[in-house]
Amino acid sequence: MKHTIKMLPGECWWCGSVRDAHEMPYTERSDCFFDLDGSRDQFAPLLLSNKGRYVHSACSFNGRIKDGIICLEGKADFEVGDGYGDLRGAYLAAMQAFFPFENKLPHSLFWTAAQYNTWIELGVEQTTENILRYARGILANGCKPGVLMIDEGWQLSYGKFEFNRNNIPDPKALLDELHAMGFKVILWITPLVSCADPYFCDLCDAGYLLKNKNGEIALRKWWQGYSAVFDLSNPKAAAYYHNGLRYLMEAYGADGFKFDAGDLYFYDDADQTAGNVSAREQTSVFNALGAQYELNEFRSCWNFGGRPIVARLHDKSPVWDGGNGLDTLVPHTVAQGLAGYAYCCPDMVGGGTRGEFVALRNVDEELFVRWAQANAFMPMMQISAAPWRVLSAENAQRVLAAIQLHEQYGEVFYALARKAAATGEPIVRHMDYVFPDEGFETDNTQFMVGNDLMVAPVLQKGCIARNVHFPQGTWCDNNGNTYEGNQTLSLSADLNSVLYFTKVK
Repeated sequence: MKHTIKMLPGECWWCGSVRDAHEMPYTERSDCFFDLDGSRDQFAPLLLSNKGRYVHSACSFNGRIKDGIICLEGKADFEVGDGYGDLRGAYLAAMQAFFPFENKLPHSLFWTAAQYNTWIELGVEQTTENILRYARGILANGCKPGVLMIDEGWQLSYGKFEFNRNNIPDPKALLDELHAMGFKVILWITPLVSCADPYFCDLCDAGYLLKNKNGEIALRKWWQGYSAVFDLSNPKAAAYYHNGLRYLMEAYGADGFKFDAGDLYFYDDADQTAGNVSAREQTSVFNALGAQYELNEFRSCWNFGGRPIVARLHDKSPVWDGGNGLDTLVPHTVAQGLAGYAYCCPDMVGGGTRGEFVALRNVDEELFVRWAQANAFMPMMQISAAPWRVLSAENAQRVLAAIQLHEQYGEVFYALARKAAATGEPIVRHMDYVFPDEGFETDNTQFMVGNDLMVAPVLQKGCIARNVHFPQGTWCDNNGNTYEGNQTLSLSADLNSVLYFTKVK
């Protein structure tokens, strides 16, 4: 199916692939191609315009944008909406039509305290001693206990719902101790199965594993080699998977799961699946399975807006710019909301690509501090590399101050999450979403939290000041200074400063 859109004068378009959001909005000057059959990301088959228009399809599609013309091609018909005024109107109309919110949301602790993930800090060395040392360090440095994610390395093998007792001899005792500290514990999990494990044959015989076009067990390459994949479109395989997760909860006290992988590249449209689903739809099958757990996290999502899942941005590089660093944090988080993933989590502070992080001879401490400050006013905040270990005492204190600032606003974030569950409105909002026709369409450096809290983080190395564009109204900073809207001011922002403003009238 094909559809062509001629852009209106001054028209801007967003959404589709969250990972492409730093290239948005698409305008009359854009010359690019996008494909919603990309691999790792959060996707929605949706485009939204600041002129109150939307385009939606039931299936994935791609687009070529040149000379103010958007040429779309996809696997299903395109539904077009018009006459909704602005970006907010277009989003709300599309949301109500295609992904109405369920008035459900993940656990409150995601918003009211920072999250802690062991991946960058520990890698696959997920031992009892290492995990407890990390958890104790969190509390010793003045942070509230929040969600603690035990990442890859705790399992006996991929697909096995059991702990590696060589590293974690007494899993229940470990989780009991973490609970006593006040943490909720999430375990990393995937839909992958180790072929070398003896129980692989049992899963084959039961028909629980994905088959390729030839009817053979599909082996897919991923970051840990080659593995088989659960076909979770098979109700019996999904029930088996749920039973494994419930066992981890009942036997050891796990509170929830980080549902990793599930990306498009694990599947193929030619696969033989029990549910007769496409490769793209396998991601949403995985999303639907995990949405049944109040404590969940997903990095890959497809067409699953409005559902009670935590959507974490893809792994980011520990760099300032280049299309996958700190420069993408604001536009990507804003795009999550426009794609319907209101319960959004930025990637780990400082970057989440462990190979790149570990390869650094020296951590860029300024980057780490600015990342934490930018993240402080996003709905969720996830720490992995321990600032008290990788930073100087002075910079570690700056990061801890950003964590505490996030905690201070935790109830505000949670209130907005409850509102999102009821109305579908994003928590983090593009400036143009709240203040249309005020010149914010291409601004990817400021953002709104709800309607009344504006944040202007420093995103460039070496900067100790930045321009802040104030919308209409009167704005007050945290020191009590007021600023009238409809002006741009250069404000001081040294490494101790986070620029944020509350609308007072």
